[in-house]
Amino acid sequence: MNQGRRRGAQLLAVMTACAALSAAALIAFFTPPATFSLLYPPSNPHVREGRFGVPVCNGAQCRLCPYECFLPEGARGRCRVRMNYGGKINTLVYSQPAAVHLDPIEKKPVYHMYPGSLIYSLAAPGCNLSCRACQNWQISQIYPEQSAAIVSVPAAIEMKTASDGKVYGEVRTAEVDRLPPSEVVRYALATRSRAVAYTYSEPTVFYEYMYDTAVLARRSGLKNVMVSAGYINPEPLAELLPLMDVVKIDLKGFSDKFYRRYTGARLEPVLRTLRELKAKGAMFEVVNLVVPGVNDSARDLEALSGWVKDNLGTSTPLFFSRFNPDYLLSDLPPTPVETLTLARNTAMRKGLKFVYVGNVPGHEGENTYCPKCGRVLVRRYGYAVLEDRLTPTGGRCPWDGTRIPGIW
Repeated sequence: MNQGRRRGAQLLAVMTACAALSAAALIAFFTPPATFSLLYPPSNPHVREGRFGVPVCNGAQCRLCPYECFLPEGARGRCRVRMNYGGKINTLVYSQPAAVHLDPIEKKPVYHMYPGSLIYSLAAPGCNLSCRACQNWQISQIYPEQSAAIVSVPAAIEMKTASDGKVYGEVRTAEVDRLPPSEVVRYALATRSRAVAYTYSEPTVFYEYMYDTAVLARRSGLKNVMVSAGYINPEPLAELLPLMDVVKIDLKGFSDKFYRRYTGARLEPVLRTLRELKAKGAMFEVVNLVVPGVNDSARDLEALSGWVKDNLGTSTPLFFSRFNPDYLLSDLPPTPVETLTLARNTAMRKGLKFVYVGNVPGHEGENTYCPKCGRVLVRRYGYAVLEDRLTPTGGRCPWDGTRIPGIW
């Protein structure tokens, strides 16, 4: 018996040593981010108390998104940017820019607001999803302390005249280590933007930063656009919606199996968000990134289009966008144009009036058509607007007077 115990103790010691060596090797090769004590000095301007957190047992629960992470003291949520400190949920990325650009609004993509306009677009680090096909993984799948300390941001547009007499705008930039809401609004106005977009990563996880910026933007006459995966709880969404003029939702697929495998999330909370947007009368557009061999079956595309029609209405703008190999799906080919055309045709047969094809410059599906007479109302090539017949008419077809939903 004693010999058996000794062997058991020896085996346990060996297993413990192996575990310690494994942990040491992992730390050596994958150095963890800065410790909590370094992250949370009083001078850190990016850390402040977050919203939608409640004390639970010996920790705090974040109720911002459907994961509802339970966080012991010092722990972070799945998004990497929300943490329990002193029994309260804190955001770690307030005023922390990870990417800031001056974009054409068509790049979001948003097609039913101010065609051809500029939109001041910003992101903070982090995301609550882990999409295998993420196009912005360099900022969405990192810890905030891994983000660049200094970021170049558009600060103004200076109008100049070329030697041939043509007038053009030259963007002037500024180097910043933080970008508070007031500066976002100031730069957006100085760059002749008509709106601010919360985009690139996932704005849900930098909720406080987005909310405060949106308040100031609205007061300054700017529109607000949230570009999101829609993985947000109803209460935070309801408080945010009065500030948003357009919400663009990435409906990444149409099966729970797809969502769990390729995003780490579930489908139903995203569908719930879309139903909430419809119920509250919000203006929104829906995008589906079509990935070859993953979510491009005729059955899935038909089911998605049918659900949008039945639950969101035939006037919902719906995009089918081309996938380009990236991140963890770099071994897949780009989406065949024929697949996107088929998806668009399927949605239009279902009765959807505004169905688009994204990331294929020159495709007829880039244009906005009058659902009554079929004429082109906004003609596009990539991010460029070649012809806009809606803005001068306030959103009505100049031939038959059909009202096109949007902000024109």
